[in-house]
Amino acid sequence: MALNGKPAPPPQSQSPEVEQLGRVVELDSDMVDITQEPVLDSMLEESVPEDQEPVSASTHIASSLGINPHVLQIMKASLLADEEDTDMVLDQRLSCLPSKADTSQEICSPRLPISASHSSKSRSLVGGLLQSKFTSGVLFSPSASVQECRTPRTSSVMNIPSTSAWSVPPPLTSVFTVPSPVPEVQLKTVGTRRQPGLVALEKSVTYGRGKLLMDMALFMGRSFRVGWGPNWTLANSGEQLSGSHELENHQTADSVEYGFLPNPVAVKSLNESPFKVHLEKLSFRKKKLDEDLQLYQIPLELKLKHSTVHVDELCPLIVPNPGVAVIHDYADWVKEASGDLLETQIVKQWSLTWTLCEALWGHLKELDSQLDEPSEYIQILERRRAFSRWLSQTAAPQIEEEVSLTRKDNPVEAVFSYLTGKRISEACSLAQQSGDHRLALLLSQLVGSQSVRELLTMQLMDWHQLQADCFIQDERLRIFALLAGKPVWQLSEQKQINVCSQLDWKRSLAVHLWYLLPPTASISRALSMYEEAFQNTSESDRYACSPLPSYLEGSGYVDEEEQDSRRPLQDVCFHLLKLYSDRHYDLNQLLEPRSTTADPLDYRLSWHLWEMLRALNYTHLSEQCEGVLQASYAGQLESEGLWEWAIFVLLHIDNSSLRERAVRELLTRHCQLLETPESWAKETFLTQKLCVPAEWIHEAKAVRAHMESDRHLEALYLFKAGHWNHCHKLVIRHLASDAIINENYDYLKGFLEDLAPPERSGLIQDWETSGLVYLDYLRVLEMVHQIQQVECSGYELEQLQTKVTSLCNRIEQIQCYNAKDRLAQSDMAKRLANLLRVVLSLQHAPDATSDSTPDLQRVPLRLLAPHIGRLPMPEDYALEELRSLTQSYLRELTLQELTVGSQ
Repeated sequence: MALNGKPAPPPQSQSPEVEQLGRVVELDSDMVDITQEPVLDSMLEESVPEDQEPVSASTHIASSLGINPHVLQIMKASLLADEEDTDMVLDQRLSCLPSKADTSQEICSPRLPISASHSSKSRSLVGGLLQSKFTSGVLFSPSASVQECRTPRTSSVMNIPSTSAWSVPPPLTSVFTVPSPVPEVQLKTVGTRRQPGLVALEKSVTYGRGKLLMDMALFMGRSFRVGWGPNWTLANSGEQLSGSHELENHQTADSVEYGFLPNPVAVKSLNESPFKVHLEKLSFRKKKLDEDLQLYQIPLELKLKHSTVHVDELCPLIVPNPGVAVIHDYADWVKEASGDLLETQIVKQWSLTWTLCEALWGHLKELDSQLDEPSEYIQILERRRAFSRWLSQTAAPQIEEEVSLTRKDNPVEAVFSYLTGKRISEACSLAQQSGDHRLALLLSQLVGSQSVRELLTMQLMDWHQLQADCFIQDERLRIFALLAGKPVWQLSEQKQINVCSQLDWKRSLAVHLWYLLPPTASISRALSMYEEAFQNTSESDRYACSPLPSYLEGSGYVDEEEQDSRRPLQDVCFHLLKLYSDRHYDLNQLLEPRSTTADPLDYRLSWHLWEMLRALNYTHLSEQCEGVLQASYAGQLESEGLWEWAIFVLLHIDNSSLRERAVRELLTRHCQLLETPESWAKETFLTQKLCVPAEWIHEAKAVRAHMESDRHLEALYLFKAGHWNHCHKLVIRHLASDAIINENYDYLKGFLEDLAPPERSGLIQDWETSGLVYLDYLRVLEMVHQIQQVECSGYELEQLQTKVTSLCNRIEQIQCYNAKDRLAQSDMAKRLANLLRVVLSLQHAPDATSDSTPDLQRVPLRLLAPHIGRLPMPEDYALEELRSLTQSYLRELTLQELTVGSQ
């Protein structure tokens, strides 16, 4: 028997093709069988063509020289002492030797499966087996069995029955010895190591190689593609940009496993994976804290406090109260808020602006304490003093910083800094402390008459003629020029001393007001003189800086008038001074956000300034600019979540139609269906404080419910908004049929009874043929329920019959839009037919006083048939009613014939 279980053919002589194939199978032991698939029997029975596999080169050489190739291979193995090759070749040879005792021939494949767990074991067994076979003389025994030659690692891949017997090779000489086996060497299998987490960049092999542009893998490093989605959704594999960061500790396992394929592990969730993707919604502005929102709410609350709400029209109108009380409230609040660290720059600018408005237009204690009305001259002087105090307070922080830096090394420079803030007493004390007593004496006379300035001017001219000014320190000359009232002084060495060269625009204006003009000069005169200092066409005549906004001071920004229509960028305080000097000054420049902050969309201060100016009766702002201002600030509040205050801003629009449309649109965007304490508080604020009609809020909620396909809430809010026709249409189209089918009669009746009053139903289209029909049907059912509970009278039955018969005539007028409507109409028709039959049977009972149940079959056909025929019922209902009417008709004919026959 062969290995495949089939009887072997009788031994025959080998053909050359089979002999050649046997050689190839024996000697081709270098290829490893990686499939290890069993060969089908059909394949084993087929003859193998001659050119299936090429014969090795050593076989050809041995054959051409007349040497047996098998002997050559054995000699090579013994000489080279190659254990691996010897085992493979001898294993081939032994596995292919036939047995004379068997009638079948067997060919065993020498190909060994690669297995990490069996390789060492198989090698040791084969080595020992070969050694035992050689020493026991199995190779020379013709009766040795082929089964004894098998080894545990050999696998049969090919069993080819030969047509002729295999020739036994001549026996080997006994002098052939087999070398002793080489000590077994354990093979080490190397695979990929699973990395549990991301290697730290400092420990990575790519650290510091990001500049290698030729290698894109190193150059790109750990960068990844950013996936943007709608509504600022970002998908990234890096760290979270917003929200809480959870620390994940990825610890390496104690035993590191190796292998060609990773061992199966438990599936990790997304938040446990070291290489996870974050999907988050980004916000490009910081989260607003409660303190930050106060910067929006408190000024608006102050504005509401000093405003009046007019409800002469449907849409309320808010106007500011005339007067300057709101200015003082703004100034008091901003003084307290300036100590907060949130948005320090913008709060500082607000403080400067509101305190300047208080100095220019607010109440002055000096004027209020006088009993008589002060003259215009007194008012100008008091405004000048108030403005001087504002200039001194504004320059105080910068002066303290400059003095702290120059007090010890350059006291003259510190003295000049004190003078720019009109702190003359402190300048004199510093001069005395530094030993400069003559300078202190001159400073003490600074507030004197004009003669001191003239004398100092003559002294400067003498130094210029004698060229002695070149030996005097420039800082000292600058103080002398300031005391002399000369903003620019030409020295003998073709140099100039500019008093305002290192001053900002506020201190430059203060120098003109305090030292270059008489003490009685007005603010307007000082402002015009300062304008000439920075607006002169020639570069040599300009000696003062432009009035840049505070966020641009010290940034090196150069304000040059462009050829186009753009105006130069100037500070809001400068525009307020211009408006104080000229009542018809252009308000567009003053209210531009860039004059206050670097954010061109921040309209907070601009809007409140405009409302303050309206209270002061400044109304010459164009309608277009006013609309942009109102809409922009409302949009800013809306983006901050303060949409109720955005409505407050929009209620200041003069045009009633635009005001109403803007308020309605904003309500539509923000009114929510979910009732929360926050939403309730906002709605209460709108209806009670701002007098916004509650119907507008309900209408906005109805629109929201329609968007969310909530028919019930849509109908409810449409009813509350006073849209009776739309509410009726929605109830009939979408709610009535469900209520009838599910017998939810109270729900439907609640809507219809609220729409039933004449002042409402008179405005509803098709009320008589739709809503009223449903309402009468529900009332009939309610009457039937009451009749069942209490014994009824004949009047009530007659009234019920009238309503039922009326409904039978009107129910077909209900318009059906879908199958559900037809089902509800059929259900109503079927119920009305039964009710009509019961009512008629009660009215025409033979004995009304008896307690017996009325017979429905005794209903007069002439009263029932006309109404039943008008009911819109499907075919099965109609056939059932027709069958009942036919039976009643036949019964009546039978009774009539019996009656006639008996007569």
